[in-house]
Amino acid sequence: MKKLVTVLGWIFLALVIGVGSIAGYLFYVGPRLDASSKAYVDEQVPIIVSTWSKEELLKRASPELRSAIADERRLDQILVRLSRLGKLKHYDGSKGEANISFLVREGKVVTASYIAGATFEDGSAQIAIRLIRHGDQWQLLYFNVSSPIFLQ
Repeated sequence: MKKLVTVLGWIFLALVIGVGSIAGYLFYVGPRLDASSKAYVDEQVPIIVSTWSKEELLKRASPELRSAIADERRLDQILVRLSRLGKLKHYDGSKGEANISFLVREGKVVTASYIAGATFEDGSAQIAIRLIRHGDQWQLLYFNVSSPIFLQ
């Protein structure tokens, strides 16, 4: 019985150390990922929305986003529609955070989700952005623009 309690104690200690190590890692890495992903969004989104250029969007797109774009002509149509907002007058910045997931097949997956606001000549818009980190590079995983102008 004493041997069983000792073994269970060591197992419990190992679990506590493992959970503590993971928490420490996330505490150390998390704020850095938040800062770098926010900087990426706040630098890249104004470039994309100021030109509504397919090339600018695709240059920053992840392989996952590129594979979701079945027809580039449809993307052209969407960007023409978005250009109805007019020229970018003011970018309000973004709010969000990065997330780390550990998946069985993929291993560590780092993503980030943000909402950004912008004012254009013909209206305002909210931009939902999701990023994924491949290596040390952030890339667009999702990019959606919504504005009351499109409800008219």
